[in-house]
Amino acid sequence: MSIASFSSSNDPKSWDLVNFQARTSLRVRKVQAVNMPPIIFLDVDDVICINAPYGGYDVVAPDRPADLWEKLFHPAAVDTLLTILSEHRPHVVLTTSWLRMMDREGFEVLFRRTGLDELSRALHPKAWEAPQARGETRLEAIEKWLAANRKDEPFVILDDPLSGTGLIDSSLFNNGRVVLCELSVGLTADHLAIVRRALGR
Repeated sequence: MSIASFSSSNDPKSWDLVNFQARTSLRVRKVQAVNMPPIIFLDVDDVICINAPYGGYDVVAPDRPADLWEKLFHPAAVDTLLTILSEHRPHVVLTTSWLRMMDREGFEVLFRRTGLDELSRALHPKAWEAPQARGETRLEAIEKWLAANRKDEPFVILDDPLSGTGLIDSSLFNNGRVVLCELSVGLTADHLAIVRRALGR
């Protein structure tokens, strides 16, 4: 007999079985979520690249600076990101505007050239990007990704106030799911506490 059949019955035992099945299903989903990697939504500009001296357009320029790969990403931000990757073993979803310039293979090559092999390997195996459609905010792009792909995994958003449109004072921000890095400073060790709280629940 199906759950629907039980739910139409007035028999208390039937309702007990319905409630048991619902609780079991919820526990299974929670166990599955615990066993799945958490999600990090990663912007690039002003998170790991503070555009000093180089930025995204230098990556796709025909005459790249000779020291581009060594100086593209901010060392302190990289160290913090590597700490997060080491501690949490997440799947990473890129939200950056650099998605307009590169595909997945391009990012994997970029990360390997800049010494971020761990980030290259951490990209989500299928849904690795959350690009913004024309007129869409960063928040809307992330919420669309969550609705289509999330399976109750914990997640955190690493972004900045300029490109992270819609994130400030959003429900995700107020629930401790958003890190907004200071412009021209990027991700720092001071953000680790927020990340750990977000990915721990």
